[in-house]
Amino acid sequence: MVSNRTSVQSITLVLDDLPEHCTRVVLAASLDGAGLTFGDVGAIELDFAAGTESSTAIRSTLDAATVERTLLLAELYLRGEHWRLRAVGQGYETDLAELARRYGVDIDE
Repeated sequence: MVSNRTSVQSITLVLDDLPEHCTRVVLAASLDGAGLTFGDVGAIELDFAAGTESSTAIRSTLDAATVERTLLLAELYLRGEHWRLRAVGQGYETDLAELARRYGVDIDE
């Protein structure tokens, strides 16, 4: 059982630091714990800002998870010359390694 405490995690992504061939960045989360699912965790709030000193520009709530252990949170993708953001909320019952393999990441077991 998950307690009612709030945990805040943040990611800082500097688009100018990405390799030139990079056209998409996928943000995902995975749970580590026997039997724990995103349905147990509850709603996940995503806040996106243009910089660490900027206020929230986009907010999304992902709250439809049930038995998923990994969750695609969002995708940043290049369309033309502009980066765009899409909240996803797609979940899988598999672990993070399996999700990474789906995106072509070589994972050593």
